[in-house]
Amino acid sequence: MTSTATTFPRLPRTTRRIQTADREVFVSMRIEQPEVALFDNLLSHDECDALIALSRVKLKQSTIVDPQTGQYEVIQDRSSYGTFFDVNETAFIAKLDARIAAVMHWPIENGEGLQILNYKVGGEYKPHFDYFPPEQPGSAAHIAKGGQRVSTLILYLNDVEGGGETIFPPLGLAITPKKGAAIYFEYVDDQGQVDANTLHGGAPVLAGEKWIATKWMRADRYQP
Repeated sequence: MTSTATTFPRLPRTTRRIQTADREVFVSMRIEQPEVALFDNLLSHDECDALIALSRVKLKQSTIVDPQTGQYEVIQDRSSYGTFFDVNETAFIAKLDARIAAVMHWPIENGEGLQILNYKVGGEYKPHFDYFPPEQPGSAAHIAKGGQRVSTLILYLNDVEGGGETIFPPLGLAITPKKGAAIYFEYVDDQGQVDANTLHGGAPVLAGEKWIATKWMRADRYQP
């Protein structure tokens, strides 16, 4: 796999199964414009439980990147708690990073560290973009660390009792969290053009709690 954005879409469209070094992952749903895919069997239930246990002790209130300043800010639109693991931080995280890179069809070194998020009842993340809007001044500092974000993988670490769907308003799409499954989407093409149809959010949790892991891939090698 190359370390720069030379193919689009990045995820091969001819496959329904992805064989990684240690696990077979299934493509159970796919949309071509924008590129969205739902994966089953990406994580085992034991791996989901382990990620939650490792994260629970170090959660902090989640932030967003301010579009004007590029600084990290706490806002009402994102009511979750989270933490990060550096790429290849432990043997367990390295195994997951390798599997995720294979599934996303993009180099490990282009990925940001795995982010873990926890939403309690009422917790949500209102619709937003994962890419850094090129026209906003705060984006430049983040793009300098490895280029634009090009794709996202959201991994579901538990079954949510009620609510908590991943929503794509432009597509009329809502994905119900399923433990071990993941939703993948791309939003930047070879020319660096972004796709506003990947506007997405996390619907309010209505019962229980929601745990997810998120991996963002960059166009080039990520430099924290």
